[in-house]
Amino acid sequence: MSARSRGGKKASQPPAGWKPPERLLTEGDGTVVRFLSQSGNAERVFDFGDIRDKNGDLVEIEVGIQQWLARAFTRRTSPRAGVTRLSGAGPVYTAATLIARFFTTLDPAPASPSEVTLAHMRGLWEFCGRVRSQRSYLETLRALLRDDRELPEASRAELFAQKLPDYDGRQATLAYTDDEMQLIMTRVRGDVRRARDRIRAGLALLERFRAGELPESSEDFELGTLLDHFERTGDLPRYHSGPVTAATGRWGGVTGIGPRLCLTVPEMTAFALLLTALTTENFGTVAAWPAVHYRPDGGTDAGGVALVEAVKPRRGPDREHMITPLEDLPSGLEDVLRGTDGDLPVFRSPVRVYQLLLELTTVSRRHGDHTLALSGFNPRPSSPKGRWPQGVRASYIGKWAARHGFPTGEADPGGPSPVEARRIRQTGIEQGRRPVAQTRRTMNDYYLKRSPAVQRESRTVVGDALRSEVAKARVRRQIPVITPELVDKARTNLAAAAADLGLAPETLRRLIDGESDTAATACIDHLAGPDTEPGQPCTASFLACLGCENARALPHQLPVQLAVHDHLVALRPHMDAALWRVRFEQPLDQLCDVLAHYNDAEHAEARTRLTDQDRQLVDALVDGRMDLR
Repeated sequence: MSARSRGGKKASQPPAGWKPPERLLTEGDGTVVRFLSQSGNAERVFDFGDIRDKNGDLVEIEVGIQQWLARAFTRRTSPRAGVTRLSGAGPVYTAATLIARFFTTLDPAPASPSEVTLAHMRGLWEFCGRVRSQRSYLETLRALLRDDRELPEASRAELFAQKLPDYDGRQATLAYTDDEMQLIMTRVRGDVRRARDRIRAGLALLERFRAGELPESSEDFELGTLLDHFERTGDLPRYHSGPVTAATGRWGGVTGIGPRLCLTVPEMTAFALLLTALTTENFGTVAAWPAVHYRPDGGTDAGGVALVEAVKPRRGPDREHMITPLEDLPSGLEDVLRGTDGDLPVFRSPVRVYQLLLELTTVSRRHGDHTLALSGFNPRPSSPKGRWPQGVRASYIGKWAARHGFPTGEADPGGPSPVEARRIRQTGIEQGRRPVAQTRRTMNDYYLKRSPAVQRESRTVVGDALRSEVAKARVRRQIPVITPELVDKARTNLAAAAADLGLAPETLRRLIDGESDTAATACIDHLAGPDTEPGQPCTASFLACLGCENARALPHQLPVQLAVHDHLVALRPHMDAALWRVRFEQPLDQLCDVLAHYNDAEHAEARTRLTDQDRQLVDALVDGRMDLR
């Protein structure tokens, strides 16, 4: 019975009798493991019978331990275990070699995993602690032995009973400054631009040659002949003895012809760096993007959105496959970045860069039978397989950087910084503050929280917020309340009471006699308003007096203050909430501060003294009629 996909076509099935390739090989008495990456383009054989120390000498351990380590490595690197790339299998093998090297220090050494004791596991933990990246090795060691049922249960539990070091030796990834990022991206975009112009010129010449538009006696015709041969066959005309023809040599041979239609490895690296910067995806994820994608808009627009299936094994076997949307620039931003010649900002649009990449790799993908978007031609490969490379490795970044004058080690003082994909991604994350292939919590706690630049920015934000609150507190200052006791003292000894309050005796007399009353308070100097020129009458609202440094509250004003308080509270349910907060929330809080100086009995007695004239004053004050000028 043939399986069918949802679209109605027959689903791809392995041929009859197919079996997955053996990983634990029979050669070497079960100590040799073949690792094949999930993508199928990387393979390596790990020999646990040939473990070497730092000096290159063979580590002598029992065959039973060799076989056990091979089986543990096979389980940890299985397709469902999450280690799907060769770069991830290497640290697992290193952790296994640490176990072997530790066992050589024991006398007697265990001959099988069943002989590994609690003391052995404690010693192994301390042995791994001597390496430079202690926490990383210990974490890998735990992952290697976590599901190992060959170890005694108590010994395996002892490995997880130990506490990991608090410091893991990994420093926070520093983002580039604007100038540093601009310098790197200028070099990157320069490579991409030159590749675009060169390959488009080569394809245009080839099209003219095939259309018969070139005179046969011209140099362009000769070049067109060579380009046509290379585009069709992937090779150049050669003599029967093998070397390229003289005509080919005049145009630089494979080094001069191939790059006219294909990207070089440095240019592939530049494309990967540019897409990493634009999308903030991992460099390794970008390097493995397929050439096949889906266009929700039907592909009719030059920009729009392209959906690319990416693989990120670190997310785990159930979540490693994800869809990455490559979006064009918003129309508004497009207009801002449009050049003087009307050209669109291609190198700032992820989807346009991806489309350009597919355009420039058409020839190399066809001849190399490639499935990845990053594809190119290497005129000087170390092996025939390297003639048509696809994908790029992180190690290529150093070679690309050296070509452009960037340091590959420590930066010189005042010189450019080294080019690192993780710093480029960190810069994009800090600038965009949008999760990409991670949760918002991971972005905040891992990428942003440890960033010195974000920490400085956070301190600035917190400082601004605190200063803002202090400013609000100063605006909402509590006006001094002159108590009945001080009023009585002033009537018998004005000078002494004025000295207690820090006022001039005449000023205090006017306050007590009501000559300086405003509406709900009194003013010690109406010619020194906070928002008017010195010597000019204050023009602020009478409600603003409740927070003015010149205001004072006296006992004879308590009836009016209570009436204003009650009126503002009564208005709250009958007004727009936002409008009420803007107009009356702060005055009401300030009134509450004043009223808190009196007890309930004093409040009740003051309400009996409220007159009709006071009520009219309160209505005019709250309605704003007293502020008309």
